[in-house]
Amino acid sequence: MDPVLLRQIRILQIAVACLLAITIALCINLRYPFIAQRMRVLNVERIEIREKDGTLKAVLSDSAGFTAMGGDRAKQSGGVPFSGLMFYNQEGDEEGGLVYSGKALRDGGQDADVTLTFDQYRQDQNVYLHHEEHKDPHSRMVDDGLTIISRPDRTAVKEEYAIYAKLAQLPAEQQETLRLRALQEGKIATQRVFVGNRRGTKDGQDYDDAGIFIKNRWGRDAIKLYVDYDNMPHLAVYDTMGKSVTYDLKLSK
Repeated sequence: MDPVLLRQIRILQIAVACLLAITIALCINLRYPFIAQRMRVLNVERIEIREKDGTLKAVLSDSAGFTAMGGDRAKQSGGVPFSGLMFYNQEGDEEGGLVYSGKALRDGGQDADVTLTFDQYRQDQNVYLHHEEHKDPHSRMVDDGLTIISRPDRTAVKEEYAIYAKLAQLPAEQQETLRLRALQEGKIATQRVFVGNRRGTKDGQDYDDAGIFIKNRWGRDAIKLYVDYDNMPHLAVYDTMGKSVTYDLKLSK
């Protein structure tokens, strides 16, 4: 064989071997990085953190990513408005997260929400720290605080949501009767505690109440300890149905 041609073949063989070695090294580096990767800016729509077995543990996403994860139900409702970080347990079920949204409204108002949530096992959120605000030409509302919700065990979720669906189909008076019976039997969720500040304007009246608001397991007012818009302290204890005050601390001005 011609010596020149033989030398060219050898050079080509060496080049192919080098390219193969580099390709293999790059493939290995994708799975097992040789050195830690550092980036100044990473532009993505969603980042998923998974265990080695593929179990989802956390998701950092924009609203479109959470809408896609929510499936048809989320898409039919107009999409998920929030972005943020969601956490998942060892089984890949959602356990809570930090989510936020906010926008100016066409009428000059605003709507915003920032919430850190903690979910009950295979249930919805039962503890959350939040800032919520809404303003329009007719009213203004700002809620800042910690809310605790009591929910049924995950084994009763199917029955719980069946009751919600039935409630939505009933007139107001029948709704109240069914809701009270379901709460007494512990079959639906109810807010138990709010610690924080609620302020705003409703029906032309300003309000600003900061304190502790406790409900009984039937969802009725039980105890309110707060300072109102006029800087007056209040302590009120209610009956079982939350309709009448059994004790009211009145201070002279």
